[in-house]
Amino acid sequence: MPMRKYVTDPRKLLSEGQLIVNSTDDAKFQHKVEMVNLVLAGLTPSFLSGHTADSKNAVTLWVKKADEQGFDSLRAKKQPGRPAKLSANELEEIKTLLTMDSPKESGCNVWDGISLSNYIFKTYSVKLGVRQCQRLLRNLGFSLVRPQTFPCKGSGDSSEREEFKKN
Repeated sequence: MPMRKYVTDPRKLLSEGQLIVNSTDDAKFQHKVEMVNLVLAGLTPSFLSGHTADSKNAVTLWVKKADEQGFDSLRAKKQPGRPAKLSANELEEIKTLLTMDSPKESGCNVWDGISLSNYIFKTYSVKLGVRQCQRLLRNLGFSLVRPQTFPCKGSGDSSEREEFKKN
């Protein structure tokens, strides 16, 4: 088996890796550093791949990256994700609308996923699903509360409650 020719001194890399393992909270990064440390201590990538869920090629790649670019190259990169359909200003406008205005002023009975989806489509020409609007309500700090359809028990007016039950 060919031995790797290191750019950096393996003993220096190993001591740096041991310091990182003891100081980091990122589990994936820590695992990669530990695998590199084990290779630097003398274990082979094929032996490690047999005892972990990592492939031999992945461990070899981690050793190469740590050697050539340093241990920070093993950290996970930030993934950008899908861009938001509504801007921050539009979300702020929706939040003020939900807190200040009555739903009747916007043409609906209550603010729920359906009515919010329709409002956003009419106002901003952005199509959001009902479930997505329910999630948006939750993210803006609102909770979905089912409207009360009859007087509650604690209202004190039992005749109104009894009349409601009859109809």
